[in-house]
Amino acid sequence: PWLGFEVKQGKVLYINLEIDPASVYQRIKQIYMNKGETKANKDVKLHLDNFDVWNLRGQALPLDKLLPRLVRRAKNGGYAAIVLDPIYKVITGDENNASEMGAFCNLFDRVCRELGCSVIYCHHHSKGAQGGKKAMDRASGSGVFARDPDAQLDLIQLQIPEELHGSILSDGDT
Repeated sequence: PWLGFEVKQGKVLYINLEIDPASVYQRIKQIYMNKGETKANKDVKLHLDNFDVWNLRGQALPLDKLLPRLVRRAKNGGYAAIVLDPIYKVITGDENNASEMGAFCNLFDRVCRELGCSVIYCHHHSKGAQGGKKAMDRASGSGVFARDPDAQLDLIQLQIPEELHGSILSDGDT
């Protein structure tokens, strides 16, 4: 189960385009520790079951140029999903131009077809207050980012008044 949904586990290739490798592994280790996984006490960098990290910070290419390398690297990996984080590092074209972003998003479909997996991408919010917007209106750039994905998961920090904590949080955590 994940966030209340039954999901099928599978192997994931996480393409880190933004933060240094040591920080990526520290974050992963912290997630394992927060989940109570005992393997977090080991060198998590070497003991990740079904989770591969490809660190490309400082080596990012536009997705149309990265795609052949990605397909070669992942072809025999048996990945159920590939995560690109964040996509602004690989965007081809003007992020505000719907036609160009439509062509860009077609590259994700090509990855799915060629590798038989899902593509998950991390996209940033536009600037300014986001709480009053619908999730599909929070993404930076063209509205294509709201219409093209099969599903969206939007994470945003909300300020909850103290007097509402007990009625919103079922386990009493703040």
